[in-house]
Amino acid sequence: MKSAVVAVSGFLLGVSAMPSAAEDARPPIPACALSGSTSVMIGGQPALRLSDVANCPPELYEVVPSIMIEGQPVVHFRSGSGATGDCTAKAESSVTFEGEAAQRLGDVACRQK
Repeated sequence: MKSAVVAVSGFLLGVSAMPSAAEDARPPIPACALSGSTSVMIGGQPALRLSDVANCPPELYEVVPSIMIEGQPVVHFRSGSGATGDCTAKAESSVTFEGEAAQRLGDVACRQK
């Protein structure tokens, strides 16, 4: 019985020392596309404006100066790899800004490098 307890204890110690997938996952970039417009909704979600993506990799979005929401220009995000992180972007195709599908809160996810 004692040897079984020692064997189980050794197994648990070995398993607990292994790295977990959660530790390996890269954290989200702080405050990158985590807020949106309070007055303009696209498909039930707030539209993204320039101030909403201030901490996102700037090389992955472009400002749409012809469309303003709450005094700020709309932005269009693209999926890709930037200097500070990698982003994935989707969009709501039922609304377009200058021919591009509109993006809203929840459509952009970025991870630190």
